[in-house]
Amino acid sequence: MRAEQVQAFIDVTEHGSFAAAARHTGIKRSTLSASVNALEDSLGVALFERSGNSLQLTAVGESVLPDCYRLLTSASRINKHCQQHLQGVESQLCIARDDALPEAFWRQVMHDLKQRYPLTAISVYLLPPQEHAQFVLRQTVDIAFGLYTAEGAAVNASNLAPVSMSLVAAPDHPLSRLPNVTKDDLAQYTQVCLTFDQGDKLVSEALFSTNYLGLTMFEVIRDAVINGTGWALLPYPLVKDALTNHTLCALNHDLLLESHYYRYVEGESLGVVATALLTNVTRFLGTTR
Repeated sequence: MRAEQVQAFIDVTEHGSFAAAARHTGIKRSTLSASVNALEDSLGVALFERSGNSLQLTAVGESVLPDCYRLLTSASRINKHCQQHLQGVESQLCIARDDALPEAFWRQVMHDLKQRYPLTAISVYLLPPQEHAQFVLRQTVDIAFGLYTAEGAAVNASNLAPVSMSLVAAPDHPLSRLPNVTKDDLAQYTQVCLTFDQGDKLVSEALFSTNYLGLTMFEVIRDAVINGTGWALLPYPLVKDALTNHTLCALNHDLLLESHYYRYVEGESLGVVATALLTNVTRFLGTTR
């Protein structure tokens, strides 16, 4: 029993006759007939009742049809798995990332990867960038993406692009009413900042205020600022829409802020899917500067 014989049986069944199947598939009628005959010989049963030009599935033909569909699906998956292996496509990819880039981007890029590489199992773990290096080192993930300050980058992290940062507050926050904010102004109000695990203790990246609320995700920080909880320093790609629709206000200032870069940390050499992901992230960053 060969896959092309099973396919011929399905084609003839779906189109109702050898002639109709030949027209729709472009395969000669004689070839289809020979394939079905060979399948029946190998199985030792008749799959069709033939009467002149009409065909009807036998009882056994009808009973094996669902399994024939399953067999072709399995055969196709086997071929695709082998082709992916030959092309260097990973069978599994584990990713760590922060949420400095919008969720809409990540949803779309994950959708595109699964459409392009449907047999690659992909896992995504969301955590602050300061914890990425240890996850890669432990081989928990294959690649990690995150926002780092120049001083805070992991030794083995590679730059993708600089990211503009915005000091933001809610439109009705007292800081938003000032023509220009200073360090002393910021210190008077709660800073909502990133918190991460470092040596079994929580560390918060507070800039100018000892009064802070530390949270583990940029999007949660942004939403807390929109709610009026405090001010924050956030990546521009994440707050762009909120600034446009005026749910956030960019604070005017002359402060010298640390440079931030979006970087990636990789484990072993990148495979095809990880490389495609890296290309997508780089392309997106190029449109948000």
